[in-house]
Amino acid sequence: MGANVLMLLKKNKALAISMGIFLGLTGTSFAQSTSDTDKVSSENKVSVTDNENINANVNSFSDVPKGHWAYEALDYLAQHGVIEGYKDGTFQGNRTMTRYEMASIVANAMKSDKGDIGDKAVLNQLKEEFSEDLKQMQSQIDKNTSDISKLKEDAERFKISGFGRVSWDNDNIKGYSDQNDNNRFYLDLKGKFKVNDDWNFNFESETNQRYARYVTSAGEVKYHEGHDDSDGVIQRVWAEGNIDKLHVDVGRRWRGLGFQNVLLGNETDGIVLDYPLDNNGLKALAFYQKPTDAGYDFAMYGLGVQGPVSDNLQINLAYAQLDIDKNESPGYDPYNGNEPLANTFGSHGLVLSAMWNPMKNITLIGDYVRTNAETQHVTEYVGDRVNNFDIDENTSKSIRLNYRWTNLNDPGSFQLYTRWFDYGRHGNIMGDEEWGLLKPGSKGWVFGFKYVPAKNVEWETMYEIADAYDGTYGKQNEQYKRHLLRTQVDFHF
Repeated sequence: MGANVLMLLKKNKALAISMGIFLGLTGTSFAQSTSDTDKVSSENKVSVTDNENINANVNSFSDVPKGHWAYEALDYLAQHGVIEGYKDGTFQGNRTMTRYEMASIVANAMKSDKGDIGDKAVLNQLKEEFSEDLKQMQSQIDKNTSDISKLKEDAERFKISGFGRVSWDNDNIKGYSDQNDNNRFYLDLKGKFKVNDDWNFNFESETNQRYARYVTSAGEVKYHEGHDDSDGVIQRVWAEGNIDKLHVDVGRRWRGLGFQNVLLGNETDGIVLDYPLDNNGLKALAFYQKPTDAGYDFAMYGLGVQGPVSDNLQINLAYAQLDIDKNESPGYDPYNGNEPLANTFGSHGLVLSAMWNPMKNITLIGDYVRTNAETQHVTEYVGDRVNNFDIDENTSKSIRLNYRWTNLNDPGSFQLYTRWFDYGRHGNIMGDEEWGLLKPGSKGWVFGFKYVPAKNVEWETMYEIADAYDGTYGKQNEQYKRHLLRTQVDFHF
């Protein structure tokens, strides 16, 4: 009988350890029981899992002597695959362990269903040994979890995002006061404050610093002129939120109408409401906006609809009505003695815009814009000569073809694109000129690419060739061939 028990104990070391614990024996009784337990092969090393990184007060636990029976028990459980191992792949049995480390190993092993009856017997004895430590550890985990949750909630109440840009142009534009204003360092900084689960308050700050000379329309060469009024101040503040299903956007911010912002792409004061029409993202729009450009004093209001109408087709349609007559001045020129500004867009505008994906990696974007601007009769006095001509261009069109899209999280991703455009001189209200790239009264092509060389870094280069009007007094009806080469690198954060 005794021989059989002895053989069983040798065969199942777990029962031997359990019996030793029951009889009050120390781990020293087993530490030298077999030569193969004095060292542990690298594939069976023990580790504390993620809990070892919890910010517990380790010093509150007394050190566990290396001769403690728990070392032998953990060694055995590691060889049986019950314990998953230290992150560095070692058992570290050659040093004194803290009771916290021991308790962490036991706590993680208790979550597992691994091991046979003997393994679980050893684990239960370890659990009893470290029961108080496990309680303290769980208390610390609960506290840390609560603290982390609160920190996360506080951090999410305020978010900063934006991008910095280094840009260079080679441009022969005429009739424009600054031919090289895109040779610049630019920062677009946005902040979002969480008010509650339904509302956010936002701000935007732009800094635009020129680093090269530029040439005025009169041909005068200028160099560093200091900073303009967009350097470092907060230009825009607005609130966004939801009232049930109604989304509200109110305040001063940059807004657009149409996918390419041809009808309107400008900073405005106002409010935009949108309401879902289905569960796929199609929504109805209502808006009231006032452009903030110096001297302008009019508002526009209207309705629209935007969003997907099928798996590969989206629309963006809007009608804008102005609060002035089509022959009424929209404001005064602050740079020319407050002379009344000419109305170049009438009293209403319409944009029909669509985005279509006919096949993978191919996207077509089209905008058609029409205003009811009156024909403008222009008279120029140039020396002994008088120039008389009419401007009757109240439509704008733009078609863009994209091959692929860039992904800021995917270095190596790229996009190729081309755009055909025909912008009437009176063919929008205040469309987005994209930093002077697309001027009213020009017709031509843009070819470009975007490339992500590193995460959150995007390089874009484009070339424009277009027939454009001079715009200089005395030559406003003369056309020339405009060439623009632009390259820029954006650093997103």
